[in-house]
Amino acid sequence: MQQILKIIKQNSKNLNHEFRRLFHGRGKCYEGYEDITIDSIDTILFVQSYKEIAYKRALLELLHEFMKTSRHQTLLFKNRSTNQLEIIQGELKEPAVAIENEIKFLLNFSNKNIGYFGDISKARAYIKEIAKDKKVLNLFAYTCGFSLFARAGGAREIINIDMSKGALSRGMKNHAINKLSMQNISFWPRNILKSFAKIKAKAPYDIVIIDPPTFQKGSFELEKDYQKIIAFLPKIIHKNSIILATLNAPYLGYDYLDNLFIQQGFVKIQNINPNPYYCNKKSKEALKIATFQLSQ
Repeated sequence: MQQILKIIKQNSKNLNHEFRRLFHGRGKCYEGYEDITIDSIDTILFVQSYKEIAYKRALLELLHEFMKTSRHQTLLFKNRSTNQLEIIQGELKEPAVAIENEIKFLLNFSNKNIGYFGDISKARAYIKEIAKDKKVLNLFAYTCGFSLFARAGGAREIINIDMSKGALSRGMKNHAINKLSMQNISFWPRNILKSFAKIKAKAPYDIVIIDPPTFQKGSFELEKDYQKIIAFLPKIIHKNSIILATLNAPYLGYDYLDNLFIQQGFVKIQNINPNPYYCNKKSKEALKIATFQLSQ
């Protein structure tokens, strides 16, 4: 348990209102604590367990002591296996937001996924850097984090596509709370694999973002469907278009992602490391992020 405290204190250096993961046990990062994560969300300390843990009481006592000298006022504990949320200390004020590079994401702690994934923050920063005057296609948009950063970077047009109307609605609200113009930004609640004709009608795209789940019941299975999207890309891009792609399956590595693109005539530009507070960037369990272009 003291190992957790040591890591939390180390990761709390220069902590401010911005989101930061303080402890990431997932991906076999720390033996014995593989089923918990601890996040700093402004003044909220947010603990998630992915199964019942025998050390819950000891962990909460440790965090209670930590909070006496930290910026945190509220302690939340969420059991991901039951989706039960407990307010252990303080109060949960609405609306709650996670802040990344001064961009706000509305949160819903009652949902299984609260509306924000911090491990991909470097990729969002990259999109902001290259987005000026670009036309962006954001596939599997979820709450439209990439869209926020693309518009903040000056993108002229953005199309967000996701199966979940609720997630896209949250994405619209995210744009609003950041006072980002939604002119020429579209939100399509559609099955991507059944929308190729509609997507093609708006082509070509300068940037395409593919950030899929490993499995989405009834609409997407990574090992069966990812290659279909990649095979479709040459029909909707030009020779200078940038493709940013992710792979979130812990049992598959960069070699799998690279081969999918190389087989369809793409070349790799670079890997983008996940947020360093999320385990070891060399771990196979970590999120894989890379960029590609058509072979010249």
